[in-house]
Amino acid sequence: MSYSDNHRPAAEATISHMRRIRSEDEFDRPVFKWVGGKFSALPIIFEHLPHGKRLIEPFVGGGAVFTNAGFKSNLLNDINNDLINFYQTLQREGHSLITLAYRFFQDYNSADAFLNVRNAFNNGAYDSLHHAAAFLYLNRHCFNGVTRYNRKGEFNVGYGKQKSPHFPLAEMEAFLADDISKYSEFVSGDFAGVIEAAGNDDVIFCDPPYEPLPDTTGFTNYSGHSFRFEDQQRLVSLLVDAHRRGAKIVITNSGAPNIRELYVGNGFKVYPMPSRRSVSCKASTRMIANDIIATLN
Repeated sequence: MSYSDNHRPAAEATISHMRRIRSEDEFDRPVFKWVGGKFSALPIIFEHLPHGKRLIEPFVGGGAVFTNAGFKSNLLNDINNDLINFYQTLQREGHSLITLAYRFFQDYNSADAFLNVRNAFNNGAYDSLHHAAAFLYLNRHCFNGVTRYNRKGEFNVGYGKQKSPHFPLAEMEAFLADDISKYSEFVSGDFAGVIEAAGNDDVIFCDPPYEPLPDTTGFTNYSGHSFRFEDQQRLVSLLVDAHRRGAKIVITNSGAPNIRELYVGNGFKVYPMPSRRSVSCKASTRMIANDIIATLN
């Protein structure tokens, strides 16, 4: 995989707006509803995210950070091919995708229609444009926006029974109108590829699958790929190497003791990041978790 300099303008990113502490209603919402998404944590993240010429996200997920960070060059990776196909299709065929996705939302808002779309999606019946529209539809119509796959790589989340799921028109139009699309390169693969591409004055923001807390099972394979502590260790090793090449590092994770020890032992500064857990279907049962954000600058 090669990463050209086409997405690296000579002028450095002007991201002074990140230095203001903003409330949630001042940020642009991402296109996807995403488990572990960082929209509500953006004020804390932007306190720690430094300036740089390019933002690299090895785990882009729902995209709340790059959508609001204001970098003039973004290298964005995720192991979820369906997610990256959506972003790439939105770049290439933005208005066609918006129109088609809207038809999905209008025509298929029932349990039976959801299952039909999910089956076609899993069976490879769609071209890339229809696949992208179906992925957005499934994300917004499934239970609580949980994007999860079985061992066969099939999307297996059930119907969410929402009366009128949100269609993210404004979010997609902002992606196109704000030139985020122009400044972004999307790739799909293991996190190592984009981290190894990092160099001087790049900023890497990592939001990996969180390490389970002691005495909990956790769940770290939403994309059909498990993420073990050995992967956390490999990730940190790659980040330390990137830092030696001049990159600046910001990473989030759970407050698990082995994660704190791993980060501190490799020179990271660790800060608290209270976060709302949002998988529960009832707002009253959603908990505040003692997550962390760590930097290597």
